[in-house]
Amino acid sequence: MQKPLKGLLPTAALIFCFILISFYSEGCSDEPSSLGLNLVPPGDTGGVRIFDTNVDTMQITMANPKKNVNTSASQYLMVGKTGNYDSKALLQFYNLSRDYDSATVNSATITLRYHNYYFPSAQSDSLGQINFDVYKIQKSLTLSTVTLDSVDNNTFGNISQGSYTGTPADDSEEVNISLNTSMVKDWLEYSADTSYPNKNYGIVLSTGISSSVIKGFYSRNTDLKPRLQIIVTKNSDTDTLYYDVSATTSLANNTMISPTNELFFLQSGIAYVGIMKFDMTRLPSTATINDVQLYLTMDPTSSILSNKTLSDNALNKLGAARVTDTAGLQTEVKKYFSSSPANNVFTLRLVSSDNVSPFQRWLTGETNYGLFLYPFNMQSNLDMYAIYNVIASDPSKRPRLVIKYTPRTTP
Repeated sequence: MQKPLKGLLPTAALIFCFILISFYSEGCSDEPSSLGLNLVPPGDTGGVRIFDTNVDTMQITMANPKKNVNTSASQYLMVGKTGNYDSKALLQFYNLSRDYDSATVNSATITLRYHNYYFPSAQSDSLGQINFDVYKIQKSLTLSTVTLDSVDNNTFGNISQGSYTGTPADDSEEVNISLNTSMVKDWLEYSADTSYPNKNYGIVLSTGISSSVIKGFYSRNTDLKPRLQIIVTKNSDTDTLYYDVSATTSLANNTMISPTNELFFLQSGIAYVGIMKFDMTRLPSTATINDVQLYLTMDPTSSILSNKTLSDNALNKLGAARVTDTAGLQTEVKKYFSSSPANNVFTLRLVSSDNVSPFQRWLTGETNYGLFLYPFNMQSNLDMYAIYNVIASDPSKRPRLVIKYTPRTTP
């Protein structure tokens, strides 16, 4: 009778288990299964993949329209002309005394203080000359909301009420403009009686032909705001009146700026903005977006930035927002801002803990109108950023998009 082999059964069982484990391990990959992905929290990077336009293909299109903006919140009241650029300054004084109807206006002077802002930004422009005439604004405008597209040639008068030619160069330097006393008398009459036919709608400083630069004066939003002095006589008494409660805004324009194959332009004040659209079909529609970063490279030689912007990292930024209409100029309230540029590259992080990324919205079916790009100082001055375009000849300078996402499947 043959004796059983001791230990054979336990050994066979171990071998069988080893084989099963090997088969199981071979069928697994380093990535989680579709079922597993559905269980991965959005913040867990274990299943995160990276889509990088430097490696992966994504169609990106670019438009560079003009969005007329109101600049009444600016510290600068800009007036002048250079090349194809022109800027008018609008100014209206409020709360004039009601006590000087039928008075004689002996003189009226506006004092502006130079804010050491000039465009373009070359050192020679700091010494450039400006020339402007003062005209009446002939219809009621709300200076806190008015934009360039809401005025026309009939908005302003054509009879000069004062003029200035000079080269202000030092910060806080005073510029004095003598005004037509008849116009200022009308202001006092209107203040005393609002039914008076000659209204006080304010004045426009309109550029003359001998301007070679645009310069910025201190606006109503500063301590050195514009001031009106009126010397008036009534009932044989002569008084000197001072007023500094006013509204100010600038209306700047450029008739010849357009994108090229190499560059598009983001410019404050006028303002030129970017509408960038991304084809999202290369990403799974069920993905969870964890992080999005957009890199934009600036051409410093074609950009025009003020010394104040260049020296202040808090100002030298670009902004972005999700476009919400077909015209491409309405955006959601949430804004995303870049860091200041490092080696001429701006980095925009387009996701935040308190807001769903525009890219997540587009993936989940919201209409993709694109991303609105603009200068941080859009309502402040005339800073212009020249950004390399999506078809620039040097691929390393084209806009780069990096998306970190967790692929998921629906249950």
